[in-house]
Amino acid sequence: MPTIEASKKDLEKLIGKKFTIPQLESALMFVKGELDGQDGDTIKIDVKETNRPDLWSAEGIAREMKARIGKDKGIKKYKTTKGNIKVYVDKNLAKVRPLIACAVVKNVKVDNDFIIQMVQLQEKVGETFGRKRKEVGIGLYDLNVMKPPVYYKGYKDKDIEFVPLEWKVSMRPSEILSQHEKGKAYKHLLENAPVFPIVIDSENTVASMPPIINSNATGKVTELTKNLFIEVTGFNWGTVSTALEVMCMALADRGGKIETTEIHFPEGTQYPKRKVATPEFKTQKLTFKTDLFNQVTGLDVKATELKTLLEKARYKVTMAKGKTTVEYSNYRQDIMHAVDVVEDGLVSYGYDKITPLPVEMCVIGESLSELDSLESVRDVCIGLGLQEIISFNLTSKQIQEKNLLIKEKFVELANPMSSSHEIMRKRLLPQALAFLTKNKGQLFPQKIFEVGACLDLDPNADIGVNQSNHVCVVSTHSNVEFTEIKSMLVTLCDNLGLDLKVKKKAFPFLGENSAEITVNGKKGFIGELSKEVEQKFGLKKPTCVFEFEL
Repeated sequence: MPTIEASKKDLEKLIGKKFTIPQLESALMFVKGELDGQDGDTIKIDVKETNRPDLWSAEGIAREMKARIGKDKGIKKYKTTKGNIKVYVDKNLAKVRPLIACAVVKNVKVDNDFIIQMVQLQEKVGETFGRKRKEVGIGLYDLNVMKPPVYYKGYKDKDIEFVPLEWKVSMRPSEILSQHEKGKAYKHLLENAPVFPIVIDSENTVASMPPIINSNATGKVTELTKNLFIEVTGFNWGTVSTALEVMCMALADRGGKIETTEIHFPEGTQYPKRKVATPEFKTQKLTFKTDLFNQVTGLDVKATELKTLLEKARYKVTMAKGKTTVEYSNYRQDIMHAVDVVEDGLVSYGYDKITPLPVEMCVIGESLSELDSLESVRDVCIGLGLQEIISFNLTSKQIQEKNLLIKEKFVELANPMSSSHEIMRKRLLPQALAFLTKNKGQLFPQKIFEVGACLDLDPNADIGVNQSNHVCVVSTHSNVEFTEIKSMLVTLCDNLGLDLKVKKKAFPFLGENSAEITVNGKKGFIGELSKEVEQKFGLKKPTCVFEFEL
């Protein structure tokens, strides 16, 4: 968890209020922070909020606390003026480190507190939010020694060299990775890249090699620096944009004037647009039932009081007809559900003001009716001589989409650790077939089933995703045919008292003997697996399947 070092006087100046140590400890609860130590004017703050990079500096803490204690409210608007600097991105970085977002901040007043906070914020965001600079690399430069336009492109090792920060001799990129302290620490991020990403100006003065090191020519920020150029590189536009905004907000809170830069991207699906002005400072909206706050917290807060609590949490709030709509800054990527907004309102209310209720220990547990119905499905399947399997919810597009010869949208992970765990499963069938692929050497017939959750995108759902339970049955052996799998389906529905309808329909992954099934109004499919899909999964015997939503 980030530990922030700051000057107490500097923090009080940013907030506009002086605190005793006990008062400061109490106020830090608004940012989920604790005072971790004090040495004269220097204080250490342990910030427990790991999803809010905007809080990882004295400026961010002051910005949040200022609203919580009533000295400000709602979204803090940051004024930007259109700058004249253009940044051109080369397409040869598409598979290396494709995205860059930039900004100019002028009239900054650089002093010791400023330098400490900027270096600290740059490192905290890059290391924690940026996953040790893999997803976010940040560079700050003295704009006055740069000559726009700026270029972001890849160079071969033999084609470029520069003097890295705090170094005296010019070095090639490979030499920096093998000899410089920062190069050795982050070598793994670039050592297999076909080209090295370089930020360079119109006079071929190198600014940096992201995300490793700045150049000594432009990367020194001193008390003489008045105008800053900021760049953030990475792979995900939301992550890169958020990091840039966090840096710009901290500088603006110290009196800096933000100017946008015009980023020119090449063609490609990984880019947001061909031309983007950054920072964007966009906002998002979320609507929920007003009484959700009281339902979740158990409190009895009036709508007018709730509005005040949410405004203290930096939301713009409108209420009408029993619904609350909050508008919040785009950098709040931690907000995924209305409950996240409720939590922010509760922080404003104060956890210490909640009266705890006595625990009632005389409790009789019982299973959920939904789980009981799923157990009934399992019991019937086992009675049919089927073996149950359990597969992971996380899977790959190769299994769920390509092997099944379909093209669909899935619930995807923003930053998957591997391609084999990149999406949430939409059907059970592909996972069952993948199971059979690994058991081709076992005895036949193989008859399996699975009952489990599947996720699908749903714009009408409160979180944009719908979760439902499915049952899937697969039978594979030399003599399997449609009649066998249909008899299993009919038996299952009869035993569970389900209304079954079967209508002939073609599916991309099924052969000629296929049909759409409707069970109590829920859709599904049944049929013989197509030869092409059998080959995709490496199955050597005929396979019949059915699956439907419970």
